[in-house]
Amino acid sequence: MRGTQAQARMDAGLAAPRRARPSEVHPVRWWVRHRLWLYPVLAALAGTYLGILFVELPWPMARVLRGVAWQATAAEARTMLSTVLGITLTSLSIVLSLSMLVVQNAAGQYSPRLLRLFLHSAGIRLVIPVFIATSVFCLVAAQEFGFVSETERAPRPALSMALLLLVVCEGALVFQVLHTLQLMRVERLVQWIRREALGVARTMERFRRWDTDMPAVMPARPDGAWPLLAPRNGFIVAVDERALLAAATARGLVVHVSHAIGEPVIQGAEVGWVEATGRASPASRTASEALLVRAILLERWRDADADVALGVRQLVDMALKALSPGVNDLYTAVEVVDQLTFLLCELSRMHLGPRVLVDEAGSARVFLHALSLRDYLVLTTDQILRYGANEPTVVIRLLRLAVAVGQRARTGEDRQAARETLHRVLAEAERAQAGSPWLEPLRRYAETLEQAWAGRWLPPLPAPAF
Repeated sequence: MRGTQAQARMDAGLAAPRRARPSEVHPVRWWVRHRLWLYPVLAALAGTYLGILFVELPWPMARVLRGVAWQATAAEARTMLSTVLGITLTSLSIVLSLSMLVVQNAAGQYSPRLLRLFLHSAGIRLVIPVFIATSVFCLVAAQEFGFVSETERAPRPALSMALLLLVVCEGALVFQVLHTLQLMRVERLVQWIRREALGVARTMERFRRWDTDMPAVMPARPDGAWPLLAPRNGFIVAVDERALLAAATARGLVVHVSHAIGEPVIQGAEVGWVEATGRASPASRTASEALLVRAILLERWRDADADVALGVRQLVDMALKALSPGVNDLYTAVEVVDQLTFLLCELSRMHLGPRVLVDEAGSARVFLHALSLRDYLVLTTDQILRYGANEPTVVIRLLRLAVAVGQRARTGEDRQAARETLHRVLAEAERAQAGSPWLEPLRRYAETLEQAWAGRWLPPLPAPAF
Protein backbone atom coordinates (compact mmCIF):
# COMPACT_ATOMS: atom_id res chain seq x y z
CA MET A 1 0.00 0.00 0.00
CA ARG A 2 2.80 2.43 0.87
CA GLY A 3 4.54 1.66 -2.40
CA THR A 4 1.34 2.33 -4.40
CA GLN A 5 0.76 5.67 -2.66
CA ALA A 6 4.36 6.74 -3.16
CA GLN A 7 4.14 5.73 -6.81
CA ALA A 8 1.02 7.85 -7.27
CA ARG A 9 2.82 10.84 -5.76
CA MET A 10 5.77 10.28 -8.09
CA ASP A 11 3.50 10.06 -11.12
CA ALA A 12 2.01 13.38 -10.06
CA GLY A 13 5.47 14.91 -9.87
CA LEU A 14 5.33 15.47 -6.12
CA ALA A 15 8.18 13.19 -5.10
CA ALA A 16 10.82 14.66 -7.39
CA PRO A 17 12.59 17.57 -5.65
CA ARG A 18 13.62 20.52 -7.73
CA ARG A 19 17.10 20.42 -6.23
CA ALA A 20 19.14 17.66 -4.67
CA ARG A 21 17.97 16.72 -1.20
CA PRO A 22 18.55 13.49 0.75
CA SER A 23 15.25 11.73 1.25
CA GLU A 24 15.11 12.01 5.05
CA VAL A 25 16.40 15.56 5.44
CA HIS A 26 13.62 17.91 6.51
CA PRO A 27 12.64 19.89 3.37
CA VAL A 28 12.28 23.27 5.12
CA ARG A 29 15.59 22.89 6.94
CA TRP A 30 17.31 21.84 3.73
CA TRP A 31 15.78 24.73 1.75
CA VAL A 32 16.86 27.30 4.35
CA ARG A 33 20.41 25.87 4.49
CA HIS A 34 20.89 26.16 0.75
CA ARG A 35 19.48 29.68 0.27
CA LEU A 36 22.32 32.00 1.24
CA TRP A 37 20.32 35.04 0.17
CA LEU A 38 17.48 34.26 2.60
CA TYR A 39 19.05 35.70 5.77
CA PRO A 40 20.10 39.04 4.21
CA VAL A 41 16.67 39.46 2.61
CA LEU A 42 14.87 38.74 5.87
CA ALA A 43 17.19 41.15 7.66
CA ALA A 44 16.44 43.89 5.10
CA LEU A 45 12.70 43.32 5.49
CA ALA A 46 12.99 43.43 9.28
CA GLY A 47 14.99 46.67 9.10
CA THR A 48 12.37 48.22 6.80
CA TYR A 49 9.50 47.25 9.08
CA LEU A 50 11.22 48.53 12.22
CA GLY A 51 12.23 51.77 10.49
CA ILE A 52 8.61 52.56 9.66
CA LEU A 53 7.23 51.27 12.96
CA PHE A 54 9.53 53.28 15.26
CA VAL A 55 8.88 56.56 13.48
CA GLU A 56 5.15 56.09 12.96
CA LEU A 57 4.54 54.53 16.39
CA PRO A 58 1.01 53.28 17.09
CA TRP A 59 -0.52 54.76 20.24
CA PRO A 60 -0.05 51.75 22.63
CA MET A 61 3.66 51.43 21.76
CA ALA A 62 4.18 55.21 21.78
CA ARG A 63 2.93 55.49 25.33
CA VAL A 64 5.45 52.91 26.52
CA LEU A 65 8.49 53.87 24.45
CA ARG A 66 8.36 57.66 24.44
CA GLY A 67 9.27 57.75 28.09
CA VAL A 68 12.71 56.24 27.40
CA ALA A 69 13.26 57.74 23.95
CA TRP A 70 15.84 60.37 23.04
CA GLN A 71 14.68 63.97 22.76
CA ALA A 72 15.45 65.45 19.34
CA THR A 73 13.99 67.37 16.44
CA ALA A 74 13.28 65.62 13.14
CA ALA A 75 16.38 67.21 11.56
CA GLU A 76 18.57 66.09 14.47
CA ALA A 77 17.11 62.61 14.21
CA ARG A 78 18.03 62.40 10.52
CA THR A 79 21.57 63.56 11.31
CA MET A 80 21.97 61.01 14.08
CA LEU A 81 20.61 58.19 11.90
CA SER A 82 23.06 59.17 9.16
CA THR A 83 25.91 58.97 11.67
CA VAL A 84 24.82 55.51 12.84
CA LEU A 85 24.55 54.42 9.22
CA GLY A 86 28.10 55.58 8.51
CA ILE A 87 29.48 53.71 11.54
CA THR A 88 27.55 50.59 10.53
CA LEU A 89 28.83 50.62 6.95
CA THR A 90 32.41 51.14 8.16
CA SER A 91 32.10 48.18 10.54
CA LEU A 92 30.57 46.08 7.77
CA SER A 93 33.53 46.85 5.51
CA ILE A 94 35.87 45.63 8.27
CA VAL A 95 33.87 42.39 8.58
CA LEU A 96 33.92 41.79 4.84
CA SER A 97 37.64 42.58 4.59
CA LEU A 98 38.48 40.12 7.37
CA SER A 99 36.25 37.44 5.85
CA MET A 100 37.76 37.82 2.38
CA LEU A 101 41.26 37.71 3.88
CA VAL A 102 40.56 34.45 5.68
CA VAL A 103 38.86 32.89 2.64
CA GLN A 104 41.76 33.88 0.40
CA ASN A 105 44.29 32.53 2.89
CA ALA A 106 42.40 29.25 3.36
CA ALA A 107 41.93 28.74 -0.39
CA GLY A 108 45.56 29.49 -1.18
CA GLN A 109 47.26 27.72 1.70
CA TYR A 110 44.86 24.82 2.31
CA SER A 111 42.20 24.11 -0.33
CA PRO A 112 39.68 26.07 -2.46
CA ARG A 113 37.06 23.47 -1.47
CA LEU A 114 36.94 25.01 2.01
CA LEU A 115 34.87 27.90 0.66
CA ARG A 116 31.62 26.05 1.36
CA LEU A 117 32.46 25.96 5.08
CA PHE A 118 32.76 29.74 5.20
CA LEU A 119 29.51 30.15 3.25
CA HIS A 120 27.66 28.33 6.03
CA SER A 121 29.53 29.94 8.90
CA ALA A 122 28.11 32.36 11.47
CA GLY A 123 29.61 35.32 9.60
CA ILE A 124 27.30 34.73 6.66
CA ARG A 125 24.29 33.49 8.58
CA LEU A 126 24.21 35.99 11.45
CA VAL A 127 26.76 38.79 11.39
CA ILE A 128 26.16 40.20 7.91
CA PRO A 129 22.33 40.15 8.31
CA VAL A 130 22.69 42.17 11.55
CA PHE A 131 24.56 44.91 9.67
CA ILE A 132 22.07 44.81 6.81
CA ALA A 133 19.11 45.17 9.18
CA THR A 134 20.75 48.13 10.95
CA SER A 135 21.65 49.87 7.69
CA VAL A 136 18.19 49.47 6.21
CA PHE A 137 16.61 50.61 9.47
CA CYS A 138 18.64 53.83 9.45
CA LEU A 139 17.84 54.53 5.79
CA VAL A 140 14.11 53.93 6.16
CA ALA A 141 13.83 55.82 9.46
CA ALA A 142 15.72 58.82 8.03
CA GLN A 143 13.37 58.78 5.05
CA GLU A 144 10.33 58.63 7.32
CA PHE A 145 11.58 61.57 9.39
CA GLY A 146 11.56 63.60 6.19
CA PHE A 147 7.75 63.46 6.29
CA VAL A 148 7.57 64.71 9.92
CA SER A 149 6.41 68.33 9.88
CA GLU A 150 6.96 69.25 13.53
CA THR A 151 10.08 71.25 14.42
CA GLU A 152 10.06 71.04 18.23
CA ARG A 153 12.10 68.58 20.25
CA ALA A 154 10.19 65.42 21.07
CA PRO A 155 10.89 61.83 22.13
CA ARG A 156 12.21 59.83 19.14
CA PRO A 157 12.10 56.05 19.85
CA ALA A 158 13.76 55.42 16.48
CA LEU A 159 16.99 56.95 17.81
CA SER A 160 17.05 54.64 20.82
CA MET A 161 16.44 51.69 18.52
CA ALA A 162 19.25 52.84 16.21
CA LEU A 163 21.71 53.03 19.10
CA LEU A 164 20.64 49.59 20.32
CA LEU A 165 21.21 48.15 16.84
CA LEU A 166 24.58 49.92 16.71
CA VAL A 167 25.63 48.20 19.94
CA VAL A 168 24.53 44.86 18.48
CA CYS A 169 26.57 45.57 15.34
CA GLU A 170 29.70 46.34 17.31
CA GLY A 171 29.19 43.15 19.30
CA ALA A 172 28.83 41.27 16.00
CA LEU A 173 32.05 42.90 14.79
CA VAL A 174 33.95 41.68 17.87
CA PHE A 175 32.44 38.22 17.46
CA GLN A 176 33.47 38.08 13.80
CA VAL A 177 37.03 39.16 14.57
CA LEU A 178 37.39 36.45 17.23
CA HIS A 179 35.69 33.88 14.99
CA THR A 180 38.02 34.78 12.13
CA LEU A 181 41.10 34.47 14.31
CA GLN A 182 39.92 31.02 15.39
CA LEU A 183 39.43 29.95 11.78
CA MET A 184 42.97 30.99 10.94
CA ARG A 185 44.20 28.23 13.29
CA VAL A 186 44.78 25.12 11.24
CA GLU A 187 43.86 22.90 14.19
CA ARG A 188 40.42 24.49 14.42
CA LEU A 189 39.90 24.28 10.66
CA VAL A 190 40.70 20.58 10.29
CA GLN A 191 38.58 19.73 13.34
CA TRP A 192 35.69 21.64 11.79
CA ILE A 193 35.96 19.64 8.56
CA ARG A 194 36.20 16.35 10.45
CA ARG A 195 33.10 17.14 12.53
CA GLU A 196 31.16 18.09 9.39
CA ALA A 197 32.10 14.84 7.64
CA LEU A 198 31.32 12.78 10.74
CA GLY A 199 27.92 14.42 11.05
CA VAL A 200 27.11 13.50 7.45
CA ALA A 201 28.31 9.92 8.07
CA ARG A 202 26.04 9.58 11.09
CA THR A 203 23.10 10.90 9.09
CA MET A 204 23.76 8.37 6.33
CA GLU A 205 24.06 5.64 8.98
CA ARG A 206 20.52 6.42 10.10
CA PHE A 207 19.33 6.02 6.51
CA ARG A 208 20.54 2.42 6.56
CA ARG A 209 18.21 1.23 9.30
CA TRP A 210 15.86 -0.33 6.71
CA ASP A 211 18.65 -1.97 4.72
CA THR A 212 19.03 -5.73 4.60
CA ASP A 213 22.30 -7.55 5.11
CA MET A 214 24.64 -7.22 2.19
CA PRO A 215 24.95 -10.42 0.10
CA ALA A 216 28.43 -11.89 -0.31
CA VAL A 217 28.29 -11.44 -4.10
CA MET A 218 26.35 -8.73 -5.87
CA PRO A 219 24.12 -10.15 -8.60
CA ALA A 220 25.49 -9.82 -12.11
CA ARG A 221 23.70 -7.78 -14.73
CA PRO A 222 21.23 -10.01 -16.59
CA ASP A 223 20.83 -9.98 -20.36
CA GLY A 224 17.34 -8.47 -20.30
CA ALA A 225 18.22 -5.46 -18.16
CA TRP A 226 18.03 -1.97 -19.61
CA PRO A 227 20.29 0.94 -18.62
CA LEU A 228 19.56 4.01 -16.53
CA LEU A 229 21.03 7.01 -18.35
CA ALA A 230 22.04 10.32 -16.77
CA PRO A 231 19.74 13.14 -17.98
CA ARG A 232 22.51 15.77 -17.79
CA ASN A 233 26.09 16.39 -16.74
CA GLY A 234 26.73 16.75 -13.04
CA PHE A 235 27.63 15.08 -9.77
CA ILE A 236 25.50 12.57 -7.90
CA VAL A 237 24.82 14.40 -4.65
CA ALA A 238 22.07 12.20 -3.20
CA VAL A 239 19.87 9.23 -4.01
CA ASP A 240 16.23 9.24 -2.96
CA GLU A 241 16.15 5.60 -1.90
CA ARG A 242 12.52 5.76 -0.79
CA ALA A 243 11.42 6.91 -4.22
CA LEU A 244 13.50 4.21 -5.89
CA LEU A 245 12.08 1.51 -3.62
CA ALA A 246 8.50 2.72 -4.10
CA ALA A 247 8.84 2.79 -7.89
CA ALA A 248 10.58 -0.59 -8.04
CA THR A 249 7.98 -2.20 -5.78
CA ALA A 250 4.96 -0.75 -7.59
CA ARG A 251 6.25 -1.65 -11.06
CA GLY A 252 7.87 -4.99 -10.26
CA LEU A 253 11.45 -3.89 -10.94
CA VAL A 254 14.90 -4.49 -9.50
CA VAL A 255 17.07 -1.34 -9.66
CA HIS A 256 20.87 -1.22 -9.54
CA VAL A 257 22.62 2.16 -9.10
CA SER A 258 26.25 1.55 -10.02
CA HIS A 259 27.64 5.02 -9.15
CA ALA A 260 28.26 6.26 -5.62
CA ILE A 261 27.36 9.67 -4.20
CA GLY A 262 30.00 12.19 -5.22
CA GLU A 263 30.81 10.65 -8.61
CA PRO A 264 30.61 12.78 -11.76
CA VAL A 265 28.37 11.53 -14.56
CA ILE A 266 28.14 12.54 -18.21
CA GLN A 267 24.85 13.21 -19.94
CA GLY A 268 23.65 10.01 -21.58
CA ALA A 269 26.11 7.83 -19.64
CA GLU A 270 24.91 4.78 -17.75
CA VAL A 271 24.47 5.26 -13.99
CA GLY A 272 22.83 1.89 -13.36
CA TRP A 273 20.46 -0.64 -14.81
CA VAL A 274 16.96 -2.01 -14.28
CA GLU A 275 15.62 -5.52 -14.62
CA ALA A 276 11.92 -6.38 -14.72
CA THR A 277 10.58 -9.34 -12.78
CA GLY A 278 7.86 -9.70 -15.41
CA ARG A 279 7.31 -8.71 -19.01
CA ALA A 280 7.59 -4.94 -19.50
CA SER A 281 6.37 -3.04 -22.55
CA PRO A 282 8.57 -0.33 -24.15
CA ALA A 283 6.17 2.37 -22.93
CA SER A 284 6.28 1.02 -19.39
CA ARG A 285 10.07 0.89 -19.53
CA THR A 286 10.26 4.52 -20.64
CA ALA A 287 7.91 5.71 -17.89
CA SER A 288 9.76 3.67 -15.26
CA GLU A 289 13.14 4.99 -16.34
CA ALA A 290 11.91 8.59 -16.13
CA LEU A 291 10.73 8.04 -12.54
CA LEU A 292 13.89 6.25 -11.45
CA VAL A 293 16.28 8.77 -12.98
CA ARG A 294 14.54 11.61 -11.12
CA ALA A 295 15.38 9.85 -7.84
CA ILE A 296 19.11 10.02 -8.67
CA LEU A 297 19.78 13.63 -7.79
CA LEU A 298 22.38 15.57 -9.77
CA GLU A 299 23.93 18.97 -9.14
CA ARG A 300 26.58 21.17 -10.75
CA TRP A 301 29.03 20.50 -7.90
CA ARG A 302 29.43 18.11 -5.00
CA ASP A 303 27.34 18.81 -1.92
CA ALA A 304 28.13 17.83 1.66
CA ASP A 305 24.60 16.83 2.69
CA ALA A 306 25.13 13.15 1.83
CA ASP A 307 28.73 13.01 0.56
CA VAL A 308 31.03 11.71 3.30
CA ALA A 309 33.90 11.34 0.85
CA LEU A 310 33.83 15.10 0.19
CA GLY A 311 34.95 15.81 3.76
CA VAL A 312 37.70 13.19 3.47
CA ARG A 313 38.80 14.71 0.16
CA GLN A 314 38.99 18.17 1.70
CA LEU A 315 41.27 16.93 4.48
CA VAL A 316 43.45 15.05 1.98
CA ASP A 317 43.71 18.20 -0.15
CA MET A 318 44.94 20.15 2.87
CA ALA A 319 47.61 17.52 3.54
CA LEU A 320 48.74 17.55 -0.10
CA LYS A 321 48.97 21.34 -0.15
CA ALA A 322 50.96 21.28 3.10
CA LEU A 323 53.39 18.70 1.65
CA SER A 324 53.91 20.66 -1.58
CA PRO A 325 57.32 22.35 -2.04
CA GLY A 326 55.66 25.76 -2.25
CA VAL A 327 54.14 25.46 1.25
CA ASN A 328 56.24 22.79 2.99
CA ASP A 329 54.16 22.83 6.18
CA LEU A 330 54.83 19.42 7.70
CA TYR A 331 52.93 20.06 10.93
CA THR A 332 49.71 20.82 9.02
CA ALA A 333 50.05 17.54 7.15
CA VAL A 334 50.53 15.68 10.44
CA GLU A 335 47.52 17.42 12.00
CA VAL A 336 45.38 16.45 8.99
CA VAL A 337 46.44 12.79 9.22
CA ASP A 338 45.58 12.81 12.93
CA GLN A 339 42.08 14.12 12.17
CA LEU A 340 41.70 11.55 9.39
CA THR A 341 42.62 8.88 11.94
CA PHE A 342 39.87 10.09 14.27
CA LEU A 343 37.37 10.18 11.40
CA LEU A 344 38.17 6.75 10.00
CA CYS A 345 38.09 5.17 13.45
CA GLU A 346 34.49 6.42 13.74
CA LEU A 347 33.63 5.29 10.20
CA SER A 348 35.05 1.81 10.89
CA ARG A 349 32.27 1.22 13.41
CA MET A 350 29.51 2.14 10.96
CA HIS A 351 27.76 0.18 8.22
CA LEU A 352 29.58 1.07 5.02
CA GLY A 353 29.67 -0.30 1.51
CA PRO A 354 26.87 -1.18 -0.93
CA ARG A 355 23.28 -1.09 0.23
CA VAL A 356 20.34 -3.41 -0.47
CA LEU A 357 16.75 -2.25 0.04
CA VAL A 358 13.93 -4.77 0.21
CA ASP A 359 10.17 -4.50 -0.20
CA GLU A 360 7.59 -5.56 2.37
CA ALA A 361 7.79 -9.15 1.15
CA GLY A 362 11.55 -9.25 1.79
CA SER A 363 12.57 -9.25 -1.87
CA ALA A 364 15.63 -7.19 -2.85
CA ARG A 365 14.45 -4.29 -4.99
CA VAL A 366 17.18 -1.62 -4.91
CA PHE A 367 20.96 -2.05 -4.93
CA LEU A 368 22.96 1.11 -4.22
CA HIS A 369 26.70 1.45 -4.63
CA ALA A 370 28.47 3.15 -1.71
CA LEU A 371 32.07 3.42 -0.56
CA SER A 372 33.40 0.76 1.78
CA LEU A 373 35.99 1.18 4.52
CA ARG A 374 38.61 -0.11 2.08
CA ASP A 375 37.70 2.72 -0.31
CA TYR A 376 38.04 5.31 2.46
CA LEU A 377 41.42 3.89 3.45
CA VAL A 378 42.65 4.19 -0.13
CA LEU A 379 41.21 7.71 -0.47
CA THR A 380 42.88 8.73 2.78
CA THR A 381 46.34 7.24 2.35
CA ASP A 382 47.06 6.87 -1.36
CA GLN A 383 47.80 10.44 -2.40
CA ILE A 384 49.24 11.51 0.95
CA LEU A 385 51.61 8.56 0.76
CA ARG A 386 52.56 9.42 -2.80
CA TYR A 387 53.77 12.86 -1.80
CA GLY A 388 54.79 12.19 1.81
CA ALA A 389 56.46 8.77 1.68
CA ASN A 390 59.86 10.36 2.11
CA GLU A 391 58.76 12.12 5.33
CA PRO A 392 59.18 9.75 8.32
CA THR A 393 56.75 11.74 10.48
CA VAL A 394 53.96 11.42 7.90
CA VAL A 395 54.68 7.72 7.41
CA ILE A 396 54.52 7.06 11.16
CA ARG A 397 51.11 8.73 11.38
CA LEU A 398 49.80 6.75 8.39
CA LEU A 399 50.99 3.52 9.97
CA ARG A 400 49.17 4.41 13.19
CA LEU A 401 46.05 5.28 11.17
CA ALA A 402 45.97 1.82 9.57
CA VAL A 403 46.42 -0.02 12.86
CA ALA A 404 43.94 2.15 14.79
CA VAL A 405 41.28 1.60 12.13
CA GLY A 406 42.03 -2.12 11.98
CA GLN A 407 41.60 -2.47 15.73
CA ARG A 408 38.11 -0.97 15.57
CA ALA A 409 36.86 -2.46 12.28
CA ARG A 410 33.57 -4.33 12.42
CA THR A 411 34.25 -7.12 9.92
CA GLY A 412 37.12 -9.35 8.94
CA GLU A 413 37.15 -7.83 5.46
CA ASP A 414 37.64 -4.36 6.91
CA ARG A 415 40.40 -5.57 9.21
CA GLN A 416 42.13 -7.16 6.24
CA ALA A 417 41.85 -3.89 4.31
CA ALA A 418 43.49 -2.03 7.20
CA ARG A 419 46.29 -4.61 7.39
CA GLU A 420 46.91 -4.29 3.64
CA THR A 421 47.04 -0.51 4.08
CA LEU A 422 49.67 -0.92 6.79
CA HIS A 423 51.83 -3.09 4.53
CA ARG A 424 51.34 -0.75 1.55
CA VAL A 425 52.40 2.30 3.57
CA LEU A 426 55.53 0.53 4.80
CA ALA A 427 56.41 -0.77 1.33
CA GLU A 428 56.06 2.68 -0.24
CA ALA A 429 58.17 4.22 2.53
CA GLU A 430 60.90 1.60 1.98
CA ARG A 431 60.94 2.43 -1.71
CA ALA A 432 61.02 6.20 -1.17
CA GLN A 433 63.57 6.14 1.69
CA ALA A 434 65.94 3.47 0.38
CA GLY A 435 69.31 3.99 2.08
CA SER A 436 67.89 6.48 4.61
CA PRO A 437 68.91 6.03 8.28
CA TRP A 438 65.22 6.50 9.16
CA LEU A 439 64.17 3.34 7.34
CA GLU A 440 65.17 0.85 10.01
CA PRO A 441 63.39 2.73 12.86
CA LEU A 442 60.26 2.85 10.66
CA ARG A 443 60.41 -0.91 10.18
CA ARG A 444 60.77 -1.51 13.90
CA TYR A 445 57.86 0.82 14.65
CA ALA A 446 55.67 -0.94 12.06
CA GLU A 447 56.52 -4.31 13.66
CA THR A 448 55.57 -2.94 17.08
CA LEU A 449 52.28 -1.68 15.69
CA GLU A 450 51.47 -5.01 14.11
CA GLN A 451 52.23 -6.82 17.35
CA ALA A 452 49.78 -4.51 19.11
CA TRP A 453 47.08 -5.20 16.50
CA ALA A 454 45.05 -7.49 18.72
CA GLY A 455 45.48 -5.33 21.81
CA ARG A 456 43.71 -2.17 22.91
CA TRP A 457 46.69 0.15 23.01
CA LEU A 458 49.12 1.62 20.52
CA PRO A 459 52.82 2.12 21.19
CA PRO A 460 53.83 5.73 21.87
CA LEU A 461 55.08 7.90 19.07
CA PRO A 462 58.85 8.15 18.68
CA ALA A 463 60.27 11.54 19.67
CA PRO A 464 60.80 12.93 16.11
CA ALA A 465 57.13 12.33 15.31
CA PHE A 466 55.93 15.02 17.73
